[in-house]
Amino acid sequence: MKFISIIFFLVNFTLVFSQEHVDLTKKEHKFVQAVFQEGLTAEAIVLTDQDLELAGLMRDDDRIYLLRQQDEILGYLLSTRALGRYDYFDYLLACAPDLSVRGLTITVYRSSHGAAICQKKWLSQFEAYAGEELTLGKEIDAVAGATISATSLVKDIKRCYQLMITLKEEGIIQ
Repeated sequence: MKFISIIFFLVNFTLVFSQEHVDLTKKEHKFVQAVFQEGLTAEAIVLTDQDLELAGLMRDDDRIYLLRQQDEILGYLLSTRALGRYDYFDYLLACAPDLSVRGLTITVYRSSHGAAICQKKWLSQFEAYAGEELTLGKEIDAVAGATISATSLVKDIKRCYQLMITLKEEGIIQ
């Protein structure tokens, strides 16, 4: 029985530490400071395989950070990507403690078309999003020349919000 317990512990320990612990990049850190405030810490949230199964909406390259200043939780940062017409683009989603969207920025846009979705004014439409209906051309203004990327981002913001809600409901995040 002890042998089985030891094996179980080692397997779970290995799974938790097999995920990459990646610090914020300079671009991510700058975005977080602009949305929240200086002096906060970003702690990577490492999910076990069991947590990932519960979440279901998590992608392999998604990274989630808990943002805090001392003991106060200021929010969360999700680093993820979405598919444009031909290429993926990377973006950051900053959430308040209630998981509403505080800010959004595209960090890497690889396509030759559709870069209009990178404009701060257009991205600001997502601020305060908290799970309500979100449709391109209705709640979110369409953008000429970026229909596919814009549609993809709208759909992925919904996925990200649902992911964060699931993680909170399951007690994986606070």
